[in-house]
Amino acid sequence: MTPITLAQYLGPYDDDRITPEVRANAERLLAIINPVLAAAEADGVVLEIDPDTGSHIGGNGNGGVRPLNSPVGAAKSAHKRGTAVDLYDPERKLAAWAWANKARMELLGVRAIERPEWTPSWLHCQSEPVASGVFAFIPNSSPPIADPLPEQVA
Repeated sequence: MTPITLAQYLGPYDDDRITPEVRANAERLLAIINPVLAAAEADGVVLEIDPDTGSHIGGNGNGGVRPLNSPVGAAKSAHKRGTAVDLYDPERKLAAWAWANKARMELLGVRAIERPEWTPSWLHCQSEPVASGVFAFIPNSSPPIADPLPEQVA
């Protein structure tokens, strides 16, 4: 497994728009996420590299940190605090592993994921809990954009 670097996480926003606090949050997040990816890979999950980012981060530059003025995502998004990452998962194998290993993910420091029905090709993980305290949360009021994973239905 190739660890996600801070430069990859900060992506196109690695400049003065990123505060020292957000940068420190990002470093703490990666100290959680890289062991999660290693654990998933050790369990047989084939981790893919997003061709758009050249890393395990999904999206076209917005799966890592986002500046406060970014139009992508919610105004108070964990991405804008450096506490969330969208992991590239086009076949949803990482999401299936995460769903089956929620307790292990929490032990490693993941405090929340978005429900897979709202993340059809990525796994959103964050190092801070959501206000509701729900580990697998619904990110918005839009209808789901993907089917539930078989692991969710079982």
